[in-house]
Amino acid sequence: MHRNWLGTVAAMLLIASGNAASAACQGTTILFEDRFDAFQPSWGEANDPFRADGGQMMVAPRPAADFWRVNQANLYDDIDMCVTLTTIAGIDPEESKAGLVFWYVDPNNFYALEYAANGKASVWRRQRGKWLEQIGWKDVEGAKPGDGGANELRIVTRGDRATAYVNETELGEITGNAPDDGQLIGFFASSPEAGTARFAFDNLKVTRP
Repeated sequence: MHRNWLGTVAAMLLIASGNAASAACQGTTILFEDRFDAFQPSWGEANDPFRADGGQMMVAPRPAADFWRVNQANLYDDIDMCVTLTTIAGIDPEESKAGLVFWYVDPNNFYALEYAANGKASVWRRQRGKWLEQIGWKDVEGAKPGDGGANELRIVTRGDRATAYVNETELGEITGNAPDDGQLIGFFASSPEAGTARFAFDNLKVTRP
């Protein structure tokens, strides 16, 4: 489970899945919420790889490419962020991935919690346009791999620490570079060389931890 292509497409992505349970952020104060009933302008422009449809954010990166998109509604300090992710078409389950972007500064500097269609997850840092592994790929207890599998992704940031969860199971904690002036959040996805992977994001929520 490792990228063979560093720094491919630089245009951010997030996806939604309406076939899963509500996201379980534990913060009581909601800072941002999107159920994708319509495409909000704070996501930029809708297009074929990134669009709202039927209460989900659909994401479909081109083959052998990364794709990401950030939301411009707010800048955040500490957050508890969660979303439900469904794999629509995994193509190559090991190389088809999607997840949450956090601590975003610019297209070459951010972090991402990634879930692969084979039921594994990891955390990566993109620095100076290169990908650096922060938490190696791990099997996720209770993961629902394969097409149609819906999984809940969650990131909690406090200061320079971030904790990643999948289906309420802790994946791990990292110490990183939290932006001094606040972070943007967003979605990430990538397709294998074999074809276009398709994902759906649903029930995105950002709360104060």
